[in-house]
Amino acid sequence: MKEALERVPWASRGRETPISRLARSIVPVGNKAGVPKGDLALHIAIQDPAHEDWVMDIQGTAFQVGRGKLYTCWHVVEALRLKEHEAYLWANSRLNGVEAQRPYPFAAVMRYYDQRFENGGPGIDAGILICPATESEEAPYDVPPVAWGDSTKVGIGDRVLIGGFPLGKAMFFSNATNRGLVQPSFFEGIISAVIPAIQRGETRLFQISSVALGGISGGVVCDAKTGAVLGMVTSGLTVGEISLPITYAIPSEVLRPFADAISFDVGDGERWR
Repeated sequence: MKEALERVPWASRGRETPISRLARSIVPVGNKAGVPKGDLALHIAIQDPAHEDWVMDIQGTAFQVGRGKLYTCWHVVEALRLKEHEAYLWANSRLNGVEAQRPYPFAAVMRYYDQRFENGGPGIDAGILICPATESEEAPYDVPPVAWGDSTKVGIGDRVLIGGFPLGKAMFFSNATNRGLVQPSFFEGIISAVIPAIQRGETRLFQISSVALGGISGGVVCDAKTGAVLGMVTSGLTVGEISLPITYAIPSEVLRPFADAISFDVGDGERWR
């Protein structure tokens, strides 16, 4: 019996897949007061008994789209305590070879600018979080940019996945084991409708046959086979307190040009694009 149990892969995360690789690019965003200062002091090893005490109050999901740039919904940005300097993303890292996570603060935010309007438009529910994360060889920032897919080729009936952090912080305390271990969850659905922009100021949307629970706003819509990102979850349909299997998402053809156009200075004459 003892020898048999010793062969159980207790710590396995399963085989690597295109979706597990995409998961590294998806992070929760939220608020946390009293975060200590100092690069290495911020790292929390996942084996640390106090690890779960550092899980933030998750307001939504974001995903890395370029160096220092993460996409999320604008209504998620509005829930972040940016002025109080208590808004962070919670990212994978390592500290001297040990798996760890740490909070990274935001340097700035940029609301989606709709070039169809001189003033940026009435407001597409999207924005970029600027996070020029510091890292080193001993403490890397292990959040790679996503690979974009071509959302113009998506049609009704196509199978997709949505991924993010449904139910926010509560998701990671529902089990007695692995409490506080933060990682995105994925749900399967199909494109049940493609909604074109008809009125001025509207955006094209995907309607997906999947439930969008609170916390997954800002999550990815991706190709189920390749993990290529086809859009961003913005909302779900509810009746009373019941969530229906109807999720809405902004296609990547709307999102990507804005993200690619953003660049910013990080000091010493260096500019990230």
